[in-house]
Amino acid sequence: MSKEKLLEIQNLSVAFTKNQVTTPIFSSLSFDIYQGETVCLVGESGSGKSVTAKAIMQLLPTETASYPEGEIWFNGRNLLTLHEQEMERIRGDQIAMVFQDALSALNPVYTIGTQMVDLIRLHSKEKVSKRQALEQAQQLLEQVDIRHADEVVKQYPFQLSGGMRQRVMIAMALSTRPRLLIADEPTTALDVTVQSNILKLIRQLKQQYDMTIMFITHDLGVVYEMADRVLVLRQGELVEAGTRDDIFTRPSHAYTKQLLNSMPRIYYQGQTPGAKP
Repeated sequence: MSKEKLLEIQNLSVAFTKNQVTTPIFSSLSFDIYQGETVCLVGESGSGKSVTAKAIMQLLPTETASYPEGEIWFNGRNLLTLHEQEMERIRGDQIAMVFQDALSALNPVYTIGTQMVDLIRLHSKEKVSKRQALEQAQQLLEQVDIRHADEVVKQYPFQLSGGMRQRVMIAMALSTRPRLLIADEPTTALDVTVQSNILKLIRQLKQQYDMTIMFITHDLGVVYEMADRVLVLRQGELVEAGTRDDIFTRPSHAYTKQLLNSMPRIYYQGQTPGAKP
């Protein structure tokens, strides 16, 4: 049985207008994501990865961003045709996003518990009291391996480490059991040990909740660890797509080869120099 196509982007173009000057970001972008897979979007800074994610979430600034052509199909609906109220029922519920900078994404003047309770009550399909929502928040924090969750919910974002803030963001994204989780460079600002733990956690939660993941990164080491398929973006153009093994062992585009050649190699005893990771 073939997998269900969950997200389909067809010939999408995005442009920004400032001072009556319109600048295209990318055009004719097309790719699919299937239920249950992890797809990594890779490319250098400015290649259009985050713009793609925000276009899917409809989070680009409406006063400057436009979509000259194309469609974004999710679960059988073209997101570009939906009104904001319809999009609000999808955003954060069926599609959730973990942002690159958790400190900026979290509200600095509210405690972690307050922010999580508001989110849970907003998206709950049944009426939930504040006490019930707080209990759910603590359970979610425990699921992402945050200890003493009953104390963490009383703290503000600045009182937590970078790794804990990122775990809070993941817990908030999981609170609605989304079908698609978009992770936009979620480990960039973390040290190597914390990054490894966060990636392991995301893989575990994917299996636990049967999620589909679109993972955005410029770190090819992370791609090798996470991806089922890889999409390579360059200046808004999809230059190559393939399975993880295809991209790492049989890259066809010169830009993909340049990205791979930029990776530092660490050779272990007994490993043949030049061998792929």
